[in-house]
Amino acid sequence: MKLFKYFAASLLAVAAANSTAALAQGGDVGGPPQDPVAIYKQAGVNEEQEGEIRRLAKSFEDGQRVRLKTLVGLIKGMSDLQLQSTPNEDEVLAKQDEINKLSNEMATERVKLLLKVRKVLKPEQRDKLVALIKEGKQKAQAAAQQAEETP
Repeated sequence: MKLFKYFAASLLAVAAANSTAALAQGGDVGGPPQDPVAIYKQAGVNEEQEGEIRRLAKSFEDGQRVRLKTLVGLIKGMSDLQLQSTPNEDEVLAKQDEINKLSNEMATERVKLLLKVRKVLKPEQRDKLVALIKEGKQKAQAAAQQAEETP
């Protein structure tokens, strides 16, 4: 059961890591859902760029949805194997290899999306985006530190 909880947590982590382009670029986590293009708007994209970013994000999310469904099936299969009193070691390891491969593929696709989106931006917009991401990370780190210090 402990192993199943680990895999369930892994699945949630993968799903969260692959949510949207803005979130992946360093957008806010938590709170109400935010427009995935909001951070790019703050960086100064025009309507044409926004449309291209949305198209790229939709294509990415469509592909990830299929991969995520497959990943859920693989994790369920792993859970079923772990519930056996003496699971076949080769089968368990092969299933874990499949999970790892798909998780890595999903992460790589996210990085490819980020690179494609950056190509849509003008140099000054990329600089502004990076500044916004850094600012967001600093705020998140300060909030985390404050939360640790608060009894």
